Amino acid sequence: MKLSQEMKEKETLLEVRKDGEILVLLDGRKLLVDPSNLPTSCLWLPTAYLEITENRDDSVFDVLVHNIEEDEQIRAMWF
Repeated sequence: MKLSQEMKEKETLLEVRKDGEILVLLDGRKLLVDPSNLPTSCLWLPTAYLEITENRDDSVFDVLVHNIEEDEQIRAMWF
């Protein structure tokens, strides 16, 4: 049985919109943040380095976003 490796990617945050509800990445992709994580994501600053991984524990918010500079993690989904 072949085990799949967890995909990790690093990206730069370009913009935080709607009080942390939407994160816009430097490459133009957007993430919709889990409402319970808005108090965290609303404080993130543009140019922050993010590590993005798959969240297999949640079928809706299926992406984990780790702000490397702040050492904070939130759940999100591609938007």
